[in-house]
Amino acid sequence: MKARAFGVGVLAAIALACGGARDIAVQTTRTAEAVVESATEPPMPCDKEVGSTPPVGCLSGRIECGQTIEGTTVGGDARWDDVFYASKFCIPALNGHPGPERVYLFDAPAQAGVTIKLTSTCVDLDLVALRFNYDGTCPGPDHAIPQCEGDDHRGGGRVRIDTFDRGERWLVAVDGKGTATGTFRLSVECDMTPR
Repeated sequence: MKARAFGVGVLAAIALACGGARDIAVQTTRTAEAVVESATEPPMPCDKEVGSTPPVGCLSGRIECGQTIEGTTVGGDARWDDVFYASKFCIPALNGHPGPERVYLFDAPAQAGVTIKLTSTCVDLDLVALRFNYDGTCPGPDHAIPQCEGDDHRGGGRVRIDTFDRGERWLVAVDGKGTATGTFRLSVECDMTPR
């Protein structure tokens, strides 16, 4: 563990000397965080069967503050693709996404800092969170999305949502690059500390 942390520090020093400070510093921070988290988080069940209940509408269920879900994109909907994500400014249109996604309804409480985390070490999946006043209709290309956050890093990722005087309704999606499908772990942590 110490040797790995030292290696990350050396990378950061080289990056600073070469002028690529910002991008490498961000990547170095993500790498260091991943090392710490991987030491405390149980491994993904890549070969274990996890629930693949068909979605209702576009939803595979709900997720709440403090909850962790293990699931699979197998059997999900294939409603959203690169054109959809790029038009909503979620993630760049570079990764495909023609395959199935899983979407979860999340009601973010007021005055909260919310971190949504995806672990997908078995297959390359992306995380997207769209603020959308879901009322039984799933958003399509023509719907206005006031805010979209995404992370397309290999192995998982995280998005941060900050709410203010009122709660917000979000759709949290897990979608595979290309036609990738497989298992994932999705968790939500809410910081209710007054700001």
